[in-house]
Amino acid sequence: MNTEEIATKDDLAKMECRILQAIHRKVESKDRTLNIDEAVKHIKAKNRGTIYKLTSSGELAYLKVGKSLVFWESDLNRYLARQRRSSNEELSAAAALRSV
Repeated sequence: MNTEEIATKDDLAKMECRILQAIHRKVESKDRTLNIDEAVKHIKAKNRGTIYKLTSSGELAYLKVGKSLVFWESDLNRYLARQRRSSNEELSAAAALRSV
């Protein structure tokens, strides 16, 4: 490798900054953040305690901003999707596929 091919620390820092900005723009454009009270309403939980229990058990992803918890709407939707129960028809179809 010659010296022209080696990235400097400054080059790497600039690239890292551009990557983080791109990620931030993508997240910001597609995913909104909710505070804990909005999260309670979004998943129709009984209260904040339910949210705290889900975060402490690792079932629900969150961000910690200062002393506050912040949730991405997509994470809450994924949590809800995991709670879905299959219908009898779906279970029968899955069983038929496994027996083949």
